[in-house]
Amino acid sequence: MTALYASEPQRIAKWSTAIAGITTMAAAALTPYPAALALDLDGQGDLITDTIANQDRRQVWDDAGKHGALPVSEIDRGFAQPEGIRLGNFVLFPSVSETAVYDDNIFARPSDIEPDFKFITQAALVLQSRLPRHVLDATITGRLINYAENTDQDYADYGALVRGALQIDHAHTLSAAVNTSLDYEERGAATAPLAASEPIPIHRNRLSVGLTRDAGRLYGTLSATAETLDYSDVRALDGSLLDQDNRDQTIYAGQLRTGYRFSPGFELVSKARIVRNLNEIDDAADADRHSTGYEGLVGVAFEQGALVSWRLMGGWGHREFDSALYPSVDSSLLDAEVRWLATERLTIYGNASRALVDEVGATDNGRVDTTLGARAEFEIRHDLVANLRAEYIASDFTGSNRTDDTIELGAELDWYMHKNWLFSIGYVYEDRDSTDDNFDYSRNQVRIGGKLKF
Repeated sequence: MTALYASEPQRIAKWSTAIAGITTMAAAALTPYPAALALDLDGQGDLITDTIANQDRRQVWDDAGKHGALPVSEIDRGFAQPEGIRLGNFVLFPSVSETAVYDDNIFARPSDIEPDFKFITQAALVLQSRLPRHVLDATITGRLINYAENTDQDYADYGALVRGALQIDHAHTLSAAVNTSLDYEERGAATAPLAASEPIPIHRNRLSVGLTRDAGRLYGTLSATAETLDYSDVRALDGSLLDQDNRDQTIYAGQLRTGYRFSPGFELVSKARIVRNLNEIDDAADADRHSTGYEGLVGVAFEQGALVSWRLMGGWGHREFDSALYPSVDSSLLDAEVRWLATERLTIYGNASRALVDEVGATDNGRVDTTLGARAEFEIRHDLVANLRAEYIASDFTGSNRTDDTIELGAELDWYMHKNWLFSIGYVYEDRDSTDDNFDYSRNQVRIGGKLKF
């Protein structure tokens, strides 16, 4: 049975990466616009953590493709992959897309609901290296958001990511990544101030470095990340200037991820993290929300039979504020994932997590998010793939009595017309029930879009 898969080291690494990547892509695809802010909660900062030894091991053990035991997202669709533009040892992949979205509650509010059409124009340049040993990749994206009626809510954002990996020897990889972006926190976001009259610009910069050793049974990655978040001031509903400087953050994090391979089907995994968060409040030095945090999780990753894979991790997290004005925060932590290859054309995912989120909102000092989710991807035809997802998020905001219960349901259909064209239609339902009635809302979003790839 285990011959269907890569060895546990490679299978777990490949599966964990796929879960994270697929979840991210699904969220971006099913939601008309992504969240304004995505903190580096996992501490990896887009780092490349593969080694030559790990690549060699996959060539020996990874029989999954030969036997067809692959998730729908990893099935070969070479006919739908663009050729790119060859530039020596690099390949450039340009793309442009246009998406039309109908949102029946664009401000995500409980009353005075405002529906509107929104048009999303996005362009991207992806540069992938084809070097014989090392890696140097880059991605540049830009996006225009235009509303049909509420044009005062229009904005343009961008992002750039450069990441590389120096494979020192067979067992060691030194990696680094630099990310800069301009994001926007839209009105109605869970952390947005209710008084804001327009989306809030957020300038983000992140630098990550890491060293990975992966050869034999014991492996690990030691990494560090520095991240800055700069919130720009915006106009309030009454026309005054809404100061957002008290939400600016500088976050330093260090993390050690380790694992021990007992057998090709069973692995012990752990993660330890330390976080230093600097958040100054200009009008009162003793009210600054500087904090230090610690997190630790340990668990197992294993196969249940040949077609079901699990990762179960649990632990504890702590945040201690420098100022006595803010009580410390303690919480249990959870990171659980399961993947079931139900049939050759149906893959089902499940996840459960509990995490401390250091993102500062307009009226809180961060939050604890408990998430339960499920997703299914079904290959109707080789060029037609359907995705369904459901997610429940319970948010407990620290420094506030507010708690939110959010439900999101989504469906999407992707048509891989050929190597240059991808068409999608999707639907998302969202409902948030908050102890602060001002943050309650429900809405429906329908979108249709096309992407041209080269």
